[in-house]
Order: sequence, then structure tokens, then C-alpha cells
Amino acid sequence: MAGMLFGKGRRLFWIAGACALLLDQWSKALFWHHPGDGHADLVIIPHVLQFISHPGNRGGALGLPGAAIFYSLAGVAALGLIIFLLLTTEPERGLVFLALGLLAGGAVGNLVDRISLGFVRDFIDLHWAEAYHWYTFNIADSAICVGFALVILEWLLPASRAGAGKGADRGELAEG
Repeated sequence: MAGMLFGKGRRLFWIAGACALLLDQWSKALFWHHPGDGHADLVIIPHVLQFISHPGNRGGALGLPGAAIFYSLAGVAALGLIIFLLLTTEPERGLVFLALGLLAGGAVGNLVDRISLGFVRDFIDLHWAEAYHWYTFNIADSAICVGFALVILEWLLPASRAGAGKGADRGELAEG
């Protein structure tokens, strides 16, 4: 069983997941402040990016309403699917392991917040000239988005789906 979790190719999953989780929790501890606690917003790029005080996200992605228990259970279900994919993906699919690690690290980062605080700590405010604002988010959310983008990229890359090294890309088809 240890080989299935830590074997060839799967180490990338654990490294990516640990990095996403640690960076998420470190950044939340460093930059997230509850409104009214005396901390000023930190402008990173004027009129584009700042870290702001935020009351905490009790809903879901993109401001969707809902109970924390629903999103906690959804996070646990997602982690179950990620572990299933970790165990069933061919060892040569490094991009998939990187993506799954980012997805898992982000999911655990937000799950830690939901379980320990009852909400998710968001603090990154992305906007354009005060006219267009994105929903406030955190590093875990970013890791999840990058993980999904990598899954889509891997799916779109024909060489990665062709079963490289298994004959499918060399025209070795069974004759009927």
C-alpha cells in the first residue's frame, strides 16, 4: 500500500500538496486580519492587488451561500476522490500528480479553516482600477484553481492521453 501512495511519480503529489497547504496556512496567519482588529490593508500593486481585512467566508466559492457543514462535507468528498485518483493514476502521469497535490493541499487548507474557525480566511483582493473586483480569495483557492487548470491542460495534451510508451502513439493498433 505504501508503494501505491508514495511510489514512482506520486511523490510530486505529496510535495505539491504540502507546499500548497503550508503556504496557505502561513499566508493566512501572516496576512489575514478580521475587520476592526486595527490592521490596515496592505497594497501590493496599486489599483490591482491588495491584502484586505475580511470578515471570513462562511459560504463557498465565488460567494455562493451555504452552510459550513455542507462545504466541509464537500471538501472531504473531494479529498476522497483525489485519493482514489492518486491510487489509480499511472505513475507516468506527473502533471496529474502535481494537479492532484495542488487540489488536495487547497482543499485541506480551506477545510482546516472551516473546521477550526467555522469560516474560511480570505484576504487577497484582486481588482482593476476599483471598477472590477474579483471575489476575495486565499492561497488555497489559488492552488485549487491552478490544480483544475493543470487537469484540463493534461486532458487537452494529446501526448499525455495517448499512453506514451504503451504503443498507442506509435501506430501499434490491434488488427481486427
